[in-house]
Amino acid sequence: MLILPGIVTAFAIMLVFAGLAVTRRDATVGERLDAYLSPEAEKPVVAQSVEATRPFSERVIVPLLKQAARAFSWLLPQNRYEALRLRLAMAGNPWNMSAADFIGAKGITFILVTVIAAAIGWYGGGEPTFFNLVLLGGIAICAFFIPDIWLSRRISLRQVELINSLPDALDLLAIASAAGLSFENAMQEITTKWTNELAREFARVLRDISMGVSRRQALTDMAERTGVSDIASFVSAIKQAESLGISIGRVLTVQAEEMRTRRRQRAQERANQAPVKMMFPLVFLIFPAIFAVLLGPAVPELLEAFGGL
Repeated sequence: MLILPGIVTAFAIMLVFAGLAVTRRDATVGERLDAYLSPEAEKPVVAQSVEATRPFSERVIVPLLKQAARAFSWLLPQNRYEALRLRLAMAGNPWNMSAADFIGAKGITFILVTVIAAAIGWYGGGEPTFFNLVLLGGIAICAFFIPDIWLSRRISLRQVELINSLPDALDLLAIASAAGLSFENAMQEITTKWTNELAREFARVLRDISMGVSRRQALTDMAERTGVSDIASFVSAIKQAESLGISIGRVLTVQAEEMRTRRRQRAQERANQAPVKMMFPLVFLIFPAIFAVLLGPAVPELLEAFGGL
């Protein structure tokens, strides 16, 4: 009689602990479910939302350029693709555009401008005369060469920026080398402090060196990509100093002084060209306005005088 209540009590205690354990496990599972299913929880990212977060140029323009590149690939001979790749590299590889993409952009520009010009002429009441067709052909040819003009302009602006920033970069390289830094570490200082095109070129040189390319080859590639004679001279001096065992710090100091002299000479050359360039707007724009203001009131009197005669 005493054993039976003890067994019942022990069994009841076991059931209580089992119930508490099950309740705790259910609460833990419930917390996890609430964390995943609550409205405030972050919803899983689907492929459609990831696609929507991409820029418009990557979702629409780049695929369109690739499709157009396949259609207009016959416009450029295969042997000229390398020259176009070099021109794109000299322009800084805008939008990571390849040579095929650039050909596609030319084709799309050609078609859009031609169609728009023809539509404007048609809705404007223009008849398909010989002169209108020749005018439309001229517009189409200009539209075809618009991307080339834009690329040439971008190359020239980038080269001017590289030329203007090179003397200051050489000064910083010379100071860093004199302070005990290696050539690569000195270039790293420029890449961390500057955000211009020259700093990007130095960063690419350092990236090529880290990937196993020799320093001579990386600098040679930079000179070919930029197409700037000052950078080519700087690279040649560095390679010569490396081959002859001359201190790079001294070479950098001499190069910095030479580049500053060249920049001063270019500024003086532009200053000497200013009067010649100002002659055309003075003769064709300013002088006619001055003559109209000064001689305009006398024109009616002269006409009356000659009319009376």
